[in-house]
Amino acid sequence: MVSPFKIFPLAMYPFLVGSLINGCVSYRVIKAVEGRSAPNISVEFRVGTTTLEVALQTLGAPDQVVELEGKDVLIYQQSILANSGLSFGIPLTDIWGHSFDFSAYGELVRYDLVLLSFTPDGILREIASEKGSRYPYLKTILSEMQQ
Repeated sequence: MVSPFKIFPLAMYPFLVGSLINGCVSYRVIKAVEGRSAPNISVEFRVGTTTLEVALQTLGAPDQVVELEGKDVLIYQQSILANSGLSFGIPLTDIWGHSFDFSAYGELVRYDLVLLSFTPDGILREIASEKGSRYPYLKTILSEMQQ
């Protein structure tokens, strides 16, 4: 008769191989938009004539209001985040007490920004706007490719 203790190690090998092969793979995608769309105001607003009241009626409440050198600055901003990640885990906690986890992720952030600067009298003094990304050098590379 064969002792059950001699068969036990042979029965453990398929269990170990099955545990290693049966790893956990997951892929996650997160997309988030913070703020509202930054308006295109180059046509609607004129420096020296547009008032603070007209700007607030047209655009609504800004995301931030800052006082800078005696001027009120209204900031309208939208940020777009796209984050994705891949994770692969090997569950070995039953055998060694630790698990292996390999992860990789990437993200893309874009933003639209509009700044309106007003005099203390409430008259539009400056307009600044920018559409950008976390990787501003891509704009330079792409513009060189079009030439």
